[in-house]
Amino acid sequence: MTYSLLRLALFGAALGLLLLVGARGWLVPLVAAVVAFGLSYVVFGRQRDAAGAWMAERAGRREGRSRLARAVEEDEAAEDAVAERLRTDQDRTA
Repeated sequence: MTYSLLRLALFGAALGLLLLVGARGWLVPLVAAVVAFGLSYVVFGRQRDAAGAWMAERAGRREGRSRLARAVEEDEAAEDAVAERLRTDQDRTA
């Protein structure tokens, strides 16, 4: 979140600076975006790495939850199989 806000602020600063020096037209926001992208890549490297690590950790937690969900489903299927086997055994003895 902080990284995105920093990049947005850098874009705003670049756009404001271009407008302040007299740039006009529809290309000004595009030029500001390119300038902000280049500067953020160089200046905000540590924040970018932290944001990437946070996203990777979050994706790992999601993957872990899906593995847990699969394990629960497998456990439920095993319980259902045992219950079905017990029912069929009771039907045979009755």
